[in-house]
Amino acid sequence: MNFIGNNLILFCSILDFGKGSNALKLSQELGAMGGTIFLGKGTLRTEWLNILGAFDIRKEIFITIIDEKLEDDFYDKMSKKFALNKPHNGIAFSMPLKYCLNLKGSKYVSKFQEKGVNNVDYESIFVIVDKGTSGDVLEAAESAGSTGGTVIHGRGSGTQEKAKLFNIEIEPEKDIVLILSKVEKTESIVNAIGERLNISEPSNGIIFVMDVSRTLGLYNK
Repeated sequence: MNFIGNNLILFCSILDFGKGSNALKLSQELGAMGGTIFLGKGTLRTEWLNILGAFDIRKEIFITIIDEKLEDDFYDKMSKKFALNKPHNGIAFSMPLKYCLNLKGSKYVSKFQEKGVNNVDYESIFVIVDKGTSGDVLEAAESAGSTGGTVIHGRGSGTQEKAKLFNIEIEPEKDIVLILSKVEKTESIVNAIGERLNISEPSNGIIFVMDVSRTLGLYNK
């Protein structure tokens, strides 16, 4: 499939463990450009889960690239397949890509432009830190208004292979924390994490924020 000359969307879904392969299969049927599945842990901090000691929930994070023209159909099919329009079945969100490389290695440059008022009031915060410190990230984020996040462990599919996220190599001893944040809370969350983990100091971690153009499965408490 030739994606040159079209706008591309990075589609991400966070699903219960075991559903990532089904998402990959469906995305291929819908014309997506490949796909990657990461293992991760979701966090859901409620009083009764606290009593049960069941904070961590196994998750699979599925990421793929789609043509902007496929976005409506993609969301519709994913929603029906995984009931994402109902609470607690998973979430999906997408972000516009500035560029990517197609399968033949030629460079694609996006022509994405904002279309009027952005009605999606979420941003995605990615935090890459040393393994074992993701709990500190989540606690700091929660203190600033975050309602939870997903931890992705930096391990590739082979024993000697490094995982990659947006072409950044992630060593096995690193964790990636993904937080979807209300726009008005992003700055406070980022600052809280930065202060808690001294991100400004060399080798203590990386934080970057990306625009979210569309979401599904997020519900205000």
